[in-house]
Amino acid sequence: MIPSQTTGFSAASAGLAASQAKEAKSGGPSPAEPSEIGKRFEQMLWAEMLTHAGLEKSFTLGGGEAASAFSRYVVEAIAEDLAESHPLGFARKVDETTLGQQVKPVPAMEGSDE
Repeated sequence: MIPSQTTGFSAASAGLAASQAKEAKSGGPSPAEPSEIGKRFEQMLWAEMLTHAGLEKSFTLGGGEAASAFSRYVVEAIAEDLAESHPLGFARKVDETTLGQQVKPVPAMEGSDE
């Protein structure tokens, strides 16, 4: 496995966790606008599609280690731009799914000390 690919996923996971905590504090996104989690998911999807299409590899051709070190960042920047300008529609679906899976408090049982 290429180390640069795992870097994108770990950074994305950290970004998703931070944005999820931020939205929980602010009360969540408005229904008309996808959340940061949904936007980040689409950005990761675009980045993976561009990588599998060969864009990351084409940036590293003839550039050696220096080009290899930064090619993933270039692909992620392009993916972020594409996710903003050409959303695929998955962001809202991700939001619906994550809202449906939020943990709801279980009511206390009758006769319990709580």
